[in-house]
Amino acid sequence: MKSIRSLLGIAALSSLSLLTLGHVQAQPTLRMAYVAPPPVWGPIAERFAKEVADRTQGQLKIQSFGAGQLGNLPQNYAGLRTGQIDMMLADTGTLALARDGKDFNALFAPYVFRDNAHFRAFIQSDTFRQMLAPVEQAAGFKYVGYVSDRPPRQLTTSNRKVMTPDDMKGLKVRVPETPAILEVMKGWGASPTPVPAAELYLAMKQGLVDGQDNGFDAIAGAKYFEVQKYAMKIDYIQSGLMVLMAADKWARLSPTQQKAMTDAAAATEQWASPMTWEVAEKSIATIKASGMEVVEPDLAAFRRAADSITTGFDGQLWSKGTFEKIRAVK
Repeated sequence: MKSIRSLLGIAALSSLSLLTLGHVQAQPTLRMAYVAPPPVWGPIAERFAKEVADRTQGQLKIQSFGAGQLGNLPQNYAGLRTGQIDMMLADTGTLALARDGKDFNALFAPYVFRDNAHFRAFIQSDTFRQMLAPVEQAAGFKYVGYVSDRPPRQLTTSNRKVMTPDDMKGLKVRVPETPAILEVMKGWGASPTPVPAAELYLAMKQGLVDGQDNGFDAIAGAKYFEVQKYAMKIDYIQSGLMVLMAADKWARLSPTQQKAMTDAAAATEQWASPMTWEVAEKSIATIKASGMEVVEPDLAAFRRAADSITTGFDGQLWSKGTFEKIRAVK
């Protein structure tokens, strides 16, 4: 009888130990921030979360907060360092906003990439990895992976058809809070006006800004066609979406969980990029049907004007030679 009681006691202690161990190893739900309206990036965020959950048998769960609910881009980058957020879904060009991310300003230099194929080659290159490593260290995050192409950024306005940079004089255009785009817009004659992405629709509706720059998917997804009249196909920025994670949170994951994260990013990209381009094509039809006029401007004039401006940024907005290194990627 005594031996049975001893065995039962040992079993109870073992069960308690397992429960305690499970409690210690349990991962809280990870909070992932992004600034775009949920209809635009929400499906990609949800797909990534599902891929992670599937690969970890539910051990890792991700809850997304879109439309800037957890702050604007600079606040999100700061939040990764301070622990206010765990993860971030963001445009690759926004790495310029991270601590020591100055060289990434070149990613938002108009026409630095010839096309999407050139941009993708860069993201997979040693040049990108060499630029990224010191920024990860300084800014306190881990680059988890690339999760989707983004269609090229275009220009929309509520009141003016733009055929050349000369037509942009005085236009109040909302653009991302990145120096390269701000300065080029000024060089083209526009008045760049930072507005949080979540407030952009209302800002255009109220006339606080005349236009904005985004891909056709965002123009249709966020219903900007309701408050804009012209869409100029200037194709001036190539970029994509990435997932970042706070370095300390990444370090707490097991090697298996870390691999699940990176594998989930790759799987999400295989689904999201084709979907994104398909949505972009459908979006052009949507905005046309909604009354917007899609304009084919003088691209050569925009390229010439952009090159004359960005040449002066070398050694200032980014380290000397960065622009040419990126352009040289094959």
